[in-house]
Formats: sequence, C-alpha cells, structure tokens
Amino acid sequence: MHQSRVQPQRGSATIIALIVVSLVAICVSSLMWQQDFEIRKTQIYKENTQVSWLQRSLIDVVRLVLRIDLVNSQEVDHLGEIWALPIENSRIEDFLKNQDLPEELKSVKFSGSIQDAQALFNVANLWDTNVSTVNLTGVQTYANLLEQLGLNKNLADQTAQYVVRTGRRLQYLDELINVPGYSSDTIKSISRFAIVLPEPTAVNLNTTSIEVLLALWPTLSKSDAARFLQLRLSMPLKNQNDITQLLAKIQPNKTIQALSSVGVKSNYWLAQTNMLIEQRNISTQTLIQRFTARQPDNNFTAVLWSKQKVVQVK
Repeated sequence: MHQSRVQPQRGSATIIALIVVSLVAICVSSLMWQQDFEIRKTQIYKENTQVSWLQRSLIDVVRLVLRIDLVNSQEVDHLGEIWALPIENSRIEDFLKNQDLPEELKSVKFSGSIQDAQALFNVANLWDTNVSTVNLTGVQTYANLLEQLGLNKNLADQTAQYVVRTGRRLQYLDELINVPGYSSDTIKSISRFAIVLPEPTAVNLNTTSIEVLLALWPTLSKSDAARFLQLRLSMPLKNQNDITQLLAKIQPNKTIQALSSVGVKSNYWLAQTNMLIEQRNISTQTLIQRFTARQPDNNFTAVLWSKQKVVQVK
C-alpha cells in the first residue's frame, strides 16, 4: 500500500517538473524574442533616422542650388542653369571622404534632379486665386492637353466646375480621382505634363514640353513646337518680346500672340531624389517654393509637400 502511494506522488512530481521546465523554456524563449525584437526595433529606428537625415540633406542641397540660381539670375529660368544638372549614381562617401562614416552609409547610392514645376500645366489655372470663378483660358489649354493625350477633353470644364462648386482646393494631382470622369489610368497619363500648384501660375516657356506648348498654341505643328524647343536652348527667352519674336520666326506668315499665361521664370520646383540603402530603394518627390525675398524664417525657399515611395530590392 505504501508503494502504491509513492508511485502517484512520483508521477505528479514528474508532471510538475515538466510543467516547470516548459514554463522556464517559454519564459526564456519569450525573453530572447523580446531581446531580438528590441534589437530589430533599434535597428529599424536607426535605419529610418539615417534615411531621414540623408533625405533632408539632399533637399537642403536642392534648396541651396535654387538659392544660388536666384542670386545668379532673378528674372529668367532656363535649362542651361545649374539647377538643371542632375546627380546620378553617386555614393555618400564620394562627397564626404574626410568624414568618419559608418560602414552601412558608405555604400549608400543616391541620385537626384530638379524639375521646373512651372514647365507643367498647372491645374490651378482652371480657376481664379479665390477659387470662385472658372478661368476659361486655362480650361481651353487643359482641354487641348487632354485631347493630345487621347483623353476626354470635357474633363477640363468638369474639373473647373467641380472645384469652384465645392470650393475644395486641390493639393495633389491624385485628388482628381474625386472628380467624376477621372480614373487612376487617366491621372497617370497626365502626371507627366500636369501638376497642382497652390496658386495660378504662368507656364515657363524656357522649360516646358512639346505637349504643353501645343496645348497653349494648338495652331502650331509638332515640327514647329520641336523647333521652338531647339531655338530656346541656344538663346533662352528673357521676356515677352522674346517670346513674340520666336513665335514669329517659327511661323513668319502667321500672327501668333504671346499669352498672359506664359512667362520665362519660375517660383515652384520639383525635387526628385532616389536612394539605394541596403535592400531598399527609396524615391522621394518634393515640391519647393522659391521666393525672391528672404522670408521670416530667414530662408528663400520652403518645402510645401513631400511624397515617398519605398521598394524592396531583392
């Protein structure tokens, strides 16, 4: 009888021991996972901090370039200036050779370019500054552009009427998806030639594309527009008189008037930056406004918005 009592006691002790061992194993595993998680969290924080630092640095370089360009020329912006020179496939260590950089930063590749935002058609030209009246000239230009791209030209008037009726200012081109008649494919098609800026602006004829040029003057042929772009490279336009003379040179037998919606300088710029860091390809688009006078924060430029896209590289 004594033996029969000992057997269950031993069995219970064995089970309790197994439970204790299991609990200890679970606690140790949990502790190790938590430790790995904290290490990974710290690593992610470090990586994100590095990316943010690099992005801010690249944007600061862009703002400096735009400031230098303003000092050199306040009245004209064209493709022969310093801002139009891209940076391609560069390494951080190539620019900071005398700095003691962490190993993970030395291999970071980056590239960047500055695009004149006023080379594009500004959708904000479809209405006035107060978003209370439709701008018929802007609507016609946008309709011409849409037609060139094989899209519904009636979207121009529909867009203007929608914004004026609702009073909703657009900030991004993607917001056109809320306007009846637009699709993601439509917005993608026009994104190369159009943008939304905070206010109505003139199109810079020193930097604009053939498509936008033909939207402004649909009586021009594609060969005329191509010649316009070629001639402006050798002699950038400096004022409205230069625009009139160049148009007369392209079509000497026709009278083409320079429009009030065109100009030769810009206040808005798009910075395109791209970084390859470890296994991530990070591309950023930033809209920058440049002022001719120093602002209260002591700067001549301001970042209006920034968009980022991260792609994992295998």
